[in-house]
Amino acid sequence: MFSPDGLHRVLSTKFRPRIHLSLAVWQNHLPLAGAEALGELAAPLLEMKRNLPALLVVVFLGYVVVAVGQTMNDPARIEVYVTPYYNSKGPTINVGPFSKGLGANTEPEFVATIARMKQSWDTLSFPETYVAAIRLYDLGFRKEAIYWFYSAQYRGRLLATLVDRDKMGSIGDPGFELVQAANAFQQLVGPYVNGYAFGDVDQLVPIIEKVQMEGKKLPDMNKIYPGVSFKNRSEWETDNKGLNEGLGKLVETLKEQKASIKQQRIERGMEAKFSKLPSKELPK
Repeated sequence: MFSPDGLHRVLSTKFRPRIHLSLAVWQNHLPLAGAEALGELAAPLLEMKRNLPALLVVVFLGYVVVAVGQTMNDPARIEVYVTPYYNSKGPTINVGPFSKGLGANTEPEFVATIARMKQSWDTLSFPETYVAAIRLYDLGFRKEAIYWFYSAQYRGRLLATLVDRDKMGSIGDPGFELVQAANAFQQLVGPYVNGYAFGDVDQLVPIIEKVQMEGKKLPDMNKIYPGVSFKNRSEWETDNKGLNEGLGKLVETLKEQKASIKQQRIERGMEAKFSKLPSKELPK
């Protein structure tokens, strides 16, 4: 479960208690916000339900809890390891044709790669989108990273929602491994991006609204994830609608509880940790 350097690593082993919990959540088709409670909320924070609305506890506090075994040494750099897609050491990237450009040492090459990915936006897989979000964050394009992160999270959740559970297979099978990867990216990358993003709710809300709007259009899942067995297409629209509505509930909570979010961030040290991180504009 863990790599020698102490970073959380998702391996193809039978011992995956946290991931199996998340799979159960998805199997019950809980909406986006509801899934956070079981998948990410650490036990020591449950007592805070007395002070915040339940939904806020779910969508906010769940995001700032680091995964078991994960160490956040530097909030300005996302140190994660998700086999076989990404290792922050290097970094080592294996997400397809954009891998070399995403790991480029020069900013112009990286920015050019992001531009090419935007041109292929409708066909990007969630691992590609997550890795782009990580690299954008690390290179200082943090506002842009928020958009890519939430887009990646939506795509990963969509896959986990639409996959045919009866044909998903097990360790080594494409469907099973991709569901595990979606869960791992969300748990490991979320504390960084959301730690930064929730510091400016007014900036965050329109980004999530944009992701929600884009999510209403279903992609060609069979083309993006060949070898994965999905549910009958007649179920896709309904399942995606539930996912989309969950994101809408998050937006509502952010708007209603902005002051509470700010106060809790201060009390929990999140504001001090992330508030001074700068963000630069992505060149056109």
